[in-house]
Amino acid sequence: MGARGTAFASDFDGTLCESDWETRTQTIKPADVEAVRRYQREGGLFGICTGRAFDSAAEPLEGIIEPDFYIVTTGAQIYLKDQGFILDAEIDREVARSIAEHFYDREGARLVVVSGTEFLTVGASRYSMREVASIDEVEGPITGVSLEFNGDIEAAARAQVEVERVFGDSVWAFQNLSSVDIVCAGCSKGTGTKRVKEVFGCSSIAGIGDSYNDLALLRAADVAYTFHKAPVEVQAAANAMVDSVAEALAHFCGW
Repeated sequence: MGARGTAFASDFDGTLCESDWETRTQTIKPADVEAVRRYQREGGLFGICTGRAFDSAAEPLEGIIEPDFYIVTTGAQIYLKDQGFILDAEIDREVARSIAEHFYDREGARLVVVSGTEFLTVGASRYSMREVASIDEVEGPITGVSLEFNGDIEAAARAQVEVERVFGDSVWAFQNLSSVDIVCAGCSKGTGTKRVKEVFGCSSIAGIGDSYNDLALLRAADVAYTFHKAPVEVQAAANAMVDSVAEALAHFCGW
């Protein structure tokens, strides 16, 4: 196909980057870095499509990869290298407070909030994030809320259903194994992918991801990639399975 006139959207954790939140280490394969740079040199637009806040996605890539776009906060925010943010969709604060009261106060889920370009954690966390005592202490707009269930995948699945049942008119919820990412209704990795393709006028956009919360990305992409290790449902949404971002780029471009 060639790179010129196309775009490629990559999930971050478990796809482009292997992250260890306990040791705070993040590793990107040199072969993937070189493949991304080659793709961009040949005229392709490379970007990140993640549930992370902007700062959390951009900082590990400094001096390594310079993305042309970021779809962050599960599609609630879109950032273009030459234009800044073109989308910044907020969750109603009363809805965010109600979600926090139900799942954090009553059920003990860990609560992480995206405000502006950063992650905030409500209460103490093992993560290196700024802490607030409650969601009411978040001063800026709330663009994302994540519920984390300590490795309990079934609890996360139940929470996704409950969020959509009670708050579905206001927010969309996406399970990511044992966590649930919540954003303003109408936003997803898929809507972000379609918006990027439209804004850049690309002939084709590819996507790669490894988990359930990447399904919207894979379904929106013209060509979708995932890994042999991915869940069966995620594999079913892909056009091809690969072992790395570099392999996916080579397939997409016909290298």
